[in-house]
Amino acid sequence: MAACWRYFLYVADHKLNVLVECWREGLYLQGIVHDLSKFHPEEFVPYALKFYADRKDEQTELRWQYAWLRHQNRNKHHWEHWVVNKQTREALPMPRKYIIEMVCDWRSFSRKWGRKVKASGLLERILKSDSIILHPATRQELNDYIQSQAHASR
Repeated sequence: MAACWRYFLYVADHKLNVLVECWREGLYLQGIVHDLSKFHPEEFVPYALKFYADRKDEQTELRWQYAWLRHQNRNKHHWEHWVVNKQTREALPMPRKYIIEMVCDWRSFSRKWGRKVKASGLLERILKSDSIILHPATRQELNDYIQSQAHASR
C-alpha cells in the first residue's frame, strides 16, 4: 500500500526533526519517544488514508478525527491533552518538559521546509490565539521560555 509507505516516511522524517530539536534542549528520551503512537494502527491507517490515499469520504474523515483525538490524548506535548473543559476554557498546567517538547514539535515543521521558526512568530500564534487553550501558568511558562530563546539567539 503506497499510502502507508509514504505516510511512514513522513512520520519518520518528522520524528527525526523533532529528535534534533529535543536533543538541543536536553530532552533526549522525549526526542526518542515523541509521537510513537502514530505507528499504532488506530492512528497510522486513518492518517495514511486521509493524507496519502486522498480519500474524501465521510468514514475516512471520521476515522481520522478519532485518530487525531486519540493522538492528542496519548501525547502530553499537545496542549489539547491538558484541556479539561473547552466550553469554560479550563486547562491543567503543562509540565515544562512538555511545553518545550511542544515547541520542538512546532519547530520541526519549519525545519522540514528549511526555515527557522522565529520566536516572535510563535508568541503571536500561540500566546495571542483564541483557539489554543492554556492554563495561565502554562501560558506564562511558554512566554518565558520563548522569550529566553529569543534573547539567546541574539
